Amino acid sequence: MEPGPDKYDKEPGFIFGLLLVIIWIALLLFVQGALFPRQVFTQNPFTAWLTLGLIPFVVMIGDHQIYRRELGGIEAVRSVIGLKSNLLGFLLWFPVLGILYLGGYALPYQVNGVGGLLTILVLYLAWDWSATRRKPHPNMEQG
Repeated sequence: MEPGPDKYDKEPGFIFGLLLVIIWIALLLFVQGALFPRQVFTQNPFTAWLTLGLIPFVVMIGDHQIYRRELGGIEAVRSVIGLKSNLLGFLLWFPVLGILYLGGYALPYQVNGVGGLLTILVLYLAWDWSATRRKPHPNMEQG
């Protein structure tokens, strides 16, 4: 019987996620420099969200692939819920940006990022609450 991942396996997952973020940002900056050479990414809310919005998702992918997937159980389920809520929240924030842009509102990139990340957080909390309510964790206290 093989031993499961121990607590020291967590750091390589996070480091792998950060490495993926560096590659992601370098790739986006390269493509953006080729397509929009005279525009800073903070001037366009859509490119700012494309750059900043996927950072938590990419970090979570690295952590999930190296560490959480091997744990199984509730940790793996919460990791998958986090990945899904990150991607869904990222995609849902684009229509909000489009509506605000068409309405004439110019969001600074800090407000853009905070609004998108709050959307992701709300989705995660709702999804996690729904999942644990349907099938509670065996060690959870019943009230």
